[in-house]
Amino acid sequence: MARRRASPEPAQAGRTRCAVYTRKSTDEGLDQAFNSLDAQYEACTAYIASQRHEGWTLARERYDDGGFSGGSMERPGLQRLLDDVAAGRVQVIILYKIDRLTRSLSDFARIVDVLDKAGASFVSITQSFNTTTSMGRLTLNMLLSFAQFEREVTAERIRDKFAASRAKGMWMGGSVPLGYKVQDRKLVVDEADAKTVRYLFACYADLGSSKAVLAKLREQQITTKAQPLSDGRIRGGGSFTPGGLFYLLKNRTYIGEVVHKGAVYPGEHPAIIDADLWAQVQERIALNATQRVSRANATNPSLLAGRIIDGLGRPMTPSHATKGGRRYRYYITHESSITDAEPVWRISAPDAEAAVRESLKHHLGDRSGICRLIDAAGGDAQCLGRALDRAADAIRTLTDRPRERALVESLVTQVKLLSDHIEISIDPHAAAGHLGLPPLTGAVEPLIERIAIARVRIGKQVRLVLGDAPSRPDATLVELLTEAHAARERVMAAPGQTIQDIAAATGQCRKRFAKLVRLSWLSPSLAKAVLDGAQPPHLDARALLAVKLPLDWPSQRRVLGFA
Repeated sequence: MARRRASPEPAQAGRTRCAVYTRKSTDEGLDQAFNSLDAQYEACTAYIASQRHEGWTLARERYDDGGFSGGSMERPGLQRLLDDVAAGRVQVIILYKIDRLTRSLSDFARIVDVLDKAGASFVSITQSFNTTTSMGRLTLNMLLSFAQFEREVTAERIRDKFAASRAKGMWMGGSVPLGYKVQDRKLVVDEADAKTVRYLFACYADLGSSKAVLAKLREQQITTKAQPLSDGRIRGGGSFTPGGLFYLLKNRTYIGEVVHKGAVYPGEHPAIIDADLWAQVQERIALNATQRVSRANATNPSLLAGRIIDGLGRPMTPSHATKGGRRYRYYITHESSITDAEPVWRISAPDAEAAVRESLKHHLGDRSGICRLIDAAGGDAQCLGRALDRAADAIRTLTDRPRERALVESLVTQVKLLSDHIEISIDPHAAAGHLGLPPLTGAVEPLIERIAIARVRIGKQVRLVLGDAPSRPDATLVELLTEAHAARERVMAAPGQTIQDIAAATGQCRKRFAKLVRLSWLSPSLAKAVLDGAQPPHLDARALLAVKLPLDWPSQRRVLGFA
């Protein structure tokens, strides 16, 4: 019940400022001229008047909570009251009964803590006990325990009744679904809105796309149903959203059923949608969801998940890291297989997947290898042309992400990382099937491709890099060299200043600036190797900046690990 809040007055010396708190769990009857809150307030003000000789005065502001449960402290009237108590504007809280304040022991402890800090207290006008004695505190805790017990039993009773009613198919309130209206506490079909519901289902069954359906709804200016709320606000009446559309399409109310905690029961209300149309729409929704998942996976595929193992035979799992807004994907030894005795293996996911693609392209484009498969299948020369065409189609599939996954999953049986190469195993039976050949006869060895890698230990990890060196320049290394030469130019341009002065003037760390100046004397051949991407696999920007770089060039090559 909303009431106008008066400005609280500060407590005067020699007077005890009293505030009345009233509460009612439901809003039933609050619209009456004299309701339960008024009755509580009147009884409490009469009690305060009887204590006028003790200096008690009534606060002008009312603290009412109509329609709020005592099991929670999320009540506006109570929160305002506790704020005023903490500010020293209220010294005594007057209640009709203790359970009006709270029905929870834990909440009562928090309220008492606020009162103790402010030196305030409370009085229940219908329950007389003294909380300064142990017996009084015991009595208070017993009363609150029974109040909490009563609240919980009532809640259980309501939940049980609600579940039993739903099991009978009864409408138990809430938002009225589009296409229905409530008469005598039951759902009945509202034909005007039911036409819209049937149109939505038929439209989705026909178009099969939420975007297309929403565009059609906007084109025909079909909106959600406007529903007035108890506080006067209007909910709905706007355009359909994807979430709202799917909620409507999945609502089993429209086929005459009710759902309670996952269980489905026949409803008392009539259905708007027939079972065949409902099944058709649900099938399209499920199919679209599967395709969305496939597309999402295809954007960042983990083609080798479940197939890649490290040099110790341990499974590797997809992982990623994000730096500077960019996402870097890896395959790393699965955490369940990690021990202190053995290092963690890691390889760049794009590099490993690129190696697998190149291996498949090599085998599918190998004419002699295809001929060997034809011989193993007992085919003849007529099979060759068909097999070559199929192989070309499969190679083109490797550039189509959604189709690529199925091809890799069927052909690649295992990707094994060893100390100096990757071993890719291809299933010859699956390869023969993709080439349109008859089934292979007899024992056929797996097709194995080996690709050289560099094995680099970094702390407790083993990082694997394809080939003897990176194929592309490291952008962070190139940027670091550029920064180093810029630092040297600043030093050469200011011969009368120290490195510390120049670093301070440019807002840089002195130690890092000194390292950059020293790095600028990197030999031209090594600098060219970095710019060409021909540096050792372990050499990254952090390692290059951390090393104590000697000035003579042969020592630089040795320290940095160049061949």
